Amino acid sequence: MLVAPVNIFTRDHAGPPKPSLTSEVCTRQFGLVTARWEVLSMATLRRASGAPAEVIRAYDLGAARRFKKRKFPFTDGTPHEVIETGPSIAARLAALTSRMTIRPILAVGSHAPNLPWPLSLIDSACRILPQTPGTIRSTVNLPHATAELVRAPGVLPVDGNRRIVLYLHGGAFLMCGTNSHSKTVTALSTFADSPVLVVKYRLLPKHSIGMALDDCHDAYRWLRAGGFEPDQIVLAGDSAGGYLALALAQRLQKQDEKPAALVAISPLLQLGPRHAQSQSSIRADAMFTAKAFVALTDVAARAAANRTASGKPEELYEPLDHIEPGLPPTLIHVSGSEVLLHDAQLAAGKLAAAGVPVEIRVWPGQLHAFQVAAPMVPEATRSLRQIGEYIREATD
Repeated sequence: MLVAPVNIFTRDHAGPPKPSLTSEVCTRQFGLVTARWEVLSMATLRRASGAPAEVIRAYDLGAARRFKKRKFPFTDGTPHEVIETGPSIAARLAALTSRMTIRPILAVGSHAPNLPWPLSLIDSACRILPQTPGTIRSTVNLPHATAELVRAPGVLPVDGNRRIVLYLHGGAFLMCGTNSHSKTVTALSTFADSPVLVVKYRLLPKHSIGMALDDCHDAYRWLRAGGFEPDQIVLAGDSAGGYLALALAQRLQKQDEKPAALVAISPLLQLGPRHAQSQSSIRADAMFTAKAFVALTDVAARAAANRTASGKPEELYEPLDHIEPGLPPTLIHVSGSEVLLHDAQLAAGKLAAAGVPVEIRVWPGQLHAFQVAAPMVPEATRSLRQIGEYIREATD
């Protein structure tokens, strides 16, 4: 069902006090009127710039903790869908830039997917990006991979008594890592008021997607060994990380483990041939061409064939074919202009039909996984703020 967008973060402002003869009250009244004039002036400037009406300073932990809560949507067999406002001028510029740069590069790569492209260098190159001052990072060693434990300024240390987010980065299973998603993860840590464990899982084409999922499972087991209960852990991921988050939740379900919630950002949830409905939006996508998904499937299938499990080649796992009742409450954020909108809506429909509370927020005119553009794109910050609030509510 479709509902109008609601700003769940709007604060209530009391009107000015009634006139009084005392100088103290008159002074207070003047201060309130002046403050309201400043608020109205700032709101006018934000509307002119295309920013949302209610904006908090990015990475403000104190403000994040003061937001009003809302209740989880109850499921009636249909997903709770919200169409957000936008896009802003900054979002339009980001989409245009992607269409002129990233899309052509991916188009070239998709025609020769088996060449030794130096994709691993992308995450290494991102080390030069500026970091949020005061962020604390530490490396965690897993059996076959590593992870990074991230705490934004003001977030309490990890002790097993509070919530934690297990974040699985995107990058088509081929690229990216802890460096490329550094700013996004720090912002999420702030808004969720939680440490975030980012898994640097093994990548295609050298390793299969199943091996990447094993690394994510190892990270979850590391959290459990550290004293965290399932209802303190939130699984989250963008793009390919959304696939891994849902696949991990399904694997844990077979072990009678149910995390507190699942958050999927622009999730890539289909590895096989894509439905015609998803292909219809390919022209609007500012990042991907149809050939890109065909190439990814080819690379993933080759990697799976080279890995044997129980004497048989690994098969490509399709999470949407294994939706069952009892999965964690799920929040999905997706662009209304990307080809993966179909994946997100299909997942939301199947989860809701299985009785899983699911909320999907569609952001018109945005890039795929536009949250990585925070704080330059105001909708990216809004999205991360909403996700942080959802995580806090799921674990309180």
